[in-house]
Amino acid sequence: MADFRSPSRGAVAGFGAGAFGSTLSSGVVPLLFLFYLTEFAKVPPAIAGVLLAIPKLADLLFDPWIGRRTDSAARAMGSRSQLIAINALALPVLLLLLFLPVVSLPLSLRLALLGVLLVAQSLMLTVFTVAHTAIASDMCDGMQDRSTLMSSRALGQTIAGLLVTVLAPQIVARFSAFHGGYLGMAAVLAAGAFAALSICWLVVRRVPLRTGVESKGAPSLPKALRATLRNKAFYGVALILVLLGTSSTALFSALPYANKHLLQAGPENLSVLLTPIFLALLLGVTVAPWLARRVRPTTILGGALWLALLGVGWLTAGPRSMPSMVAGGVLFGLACGGLTVLISTLAMETATRSSAQGESLGLYLGILFSAEKLGQSLGGIVVGFGLDWVGPLDAGIAQPSLDRLASLWVVAPASVLVIALFTMVPLATRLRAL
Repeated sequence: MADFRSPSRGAVAGFGAGAFGSTLSSGVVPLLFLFYLTEFAKVPPAIAGVLLAIPKLADLLFDPWIGRRTDSAARAMGSRSQLIAINALALPVLLLLLFLPVVSLPLSLRLALLGVLLVAQSLMLTVFTVAHTAIASDMCDGMQDRSTLMSSRALGQTIAGLLVTVLAPQIVARFSAFHGGYLGMAAVLAAGAFAALSICWLVVRRVPLRTGVESKGAPSLPKALRATLRNKAFYGVALILVLLGTSSTALFSALPYANKHLLQAGPENLSVLLTPIFLALLLGVTVAPWLARRVRPTTILGGALWLALLGVGWLTAGPRSMPSMVAGGVLFGLACGGLTVLISTLAMETATRSSAQGESLGLYLGILFSAEKLGQSLGGIVVGFGLDWVGPLDAGIAQPSLDRLASLWVVAPASVLVIALFTMVPLATRLRAL
């Protein structure tokens, strides 16, 4: 085994650029794509929710296999960096294709085309994310150095998410004369994603493959998957990730509808509501590594989940004045920032311990990112079917529909966080050993 050294500041920044670019290329989908489907692609709400869930269900089937095959491809190439290079082009192109005008096509063909593109984007994102996260173990050793890289990854995701949140509605408004501005928005984000992903590749292109790859005589995929079940701490962390993704996606998917119909505000108001959330998320990501060195992981995890629940309740059920809603959003964002770093670090630590015994690190990461996407899909499904329960949201919307929309916005994200808190009880004992 080659000697490991702590990554330089340039390497840490370049690693974070990869997460920045991948989020620019994909972050607008959970934020605005449900609204785009129903308002511009003219897809019925329930079908739109299912359409967004299809790629996530494909992830459940294929992500573990993709994670393992990513390791095999990296072994053949000698590095995981070539997979990052491929996605530097693929992810921006797929973003552009998703927002091409398709409303003139028959509904069945429209759904088929959008479904194929969503699945392709999701699976290519898995390839990138597995290669990008696993290369952190090739760059350094030890939980502290990996935590630094995971923090950089979370910072890149958060800053990109903030830019998408702030800029996407503004760019849409700027290009509104053509296709509602969505294609112009996709082009701008795709260009930024390509630049950031290219920077990441330039930084990691010479990092050799060192860790987490099975031998050529490895067991079949079903046997390898069964072997991972022994790692109960890993699966506990993955379950928390599913629940957190479900809650946050439900919150953000319902927000454009709440903004339009409950707050009676325009699209630009989304930036006002979402910017404080992502700024607080950025603060949470920055503080998390410092906090993790001083407080037990279980204490941080439980406390952050309670804070997230308080923030959701304050944002969705509190007074609908802007200062009050911003305060609730800040609490939620701060909690999610800490959870983002802590969950990824704990998952990497539990997975790396198993990979040191000959198991595939890519397989574990494929399972982890499948869990992440499952949470996002469940949030979309809940809101999609919830909108059908709410009823028509056209002009002259009836008061009962408004009341149901308000209930959906509160209950969908908050109830899932309550389940996550109950999940912490059996998980806490296993995490104390880390």
